[in-house]
Amino acid sequence: MAAAPSVVITGSASGIGLALATALLARGCRVTLSDVDAARLSAVARELDAGERMQAVPCDVTQRSSVEALWQAAVARFGRIDIWVNNAGVGPPVQPFDQVAPAWIDRAIDVNVRGVQLGTQVALAGMRAQGGGAIYNAVGFGYDGRKQEHLTVYGTTKVAVRYFTESLAAELGRDCPVKVGWYNPGFVLTPMTIEENKRVRERVGEARWASFRRMMNAVAEEPPVAGESLAASMLAGLRPIDRLGTGRFVGRLLASVVTRPNPLGRHGL
Repeated sequence: MAAAPSVVITGSASGIGLALATALLARGCRVTLSDVDAARLSAVARELDAGERMQAVPCDVTQRSSVEALWQAAVARFGRIDIWVNNAGVGPPVQPFDQVAPAWIDRAIDVNVRGVQLGTQVALAGMRAQGGGAIYNAVGFGYDGRKQEHLTVYGTTKVAVRYFTESLAAELGRDCPVKVGWYNPGFVLTPMTIEENKRVRERVGEARWASFRRMMNAVAEEPPVAGESLAASMLAGLRPIDRLGTGRFVGRLLASVVTRPNPLGRHGL
């Protein structure tokens, strides 16, 4: 009997990464959790309590040596890595570009772009050596060319990740045993998203927030929903995985006129 798939997920101590890890563990996978926040990672690992099918390894995706150590730890525990998910990311403050602190611009590029490239390079080398595998890179708002005010820094990093992933996939070609694809989780109500939107609400005022809220309520999802969907798609080998493309986005906006969903209300928004 073949061993259950071994999966590494960066940025998996909370949000989408944690939801994906939870869904994969429920499907019998062996999972290596990873996050730059070692204390939170340790707490999450205790809560999941998945025994021998899971380990938690702190990792800073902006440091090659840290990413290499993550690969080595996963292989030492599970023998190989079938799926590597570059999920770690940061969302710079939602504000006019000329107000974004230079340190945030540096951090966004370092984690969202450089971190994905480093993770991909390390995983690609290891997967070539073991004979195959799949790498998934997280994109997000802006990946498809859509624009929105105050998301210039974030959107720039995400369209860059899509270009990088598609360019690399073309470079590797169909015959390469290592497959590379991107995934768009959609608009997910992670702790990071919730906290940032609380700040947006305070800044823009209630009248303008009401217009933002209607659109976000139409498409927002809780992390477990996104995690279940992403787990099923990755295990099926789908590439790319787009959970909120233009068609679905418009469809859910139209449906919301009748259904009046209110997921933000559950989080005080």
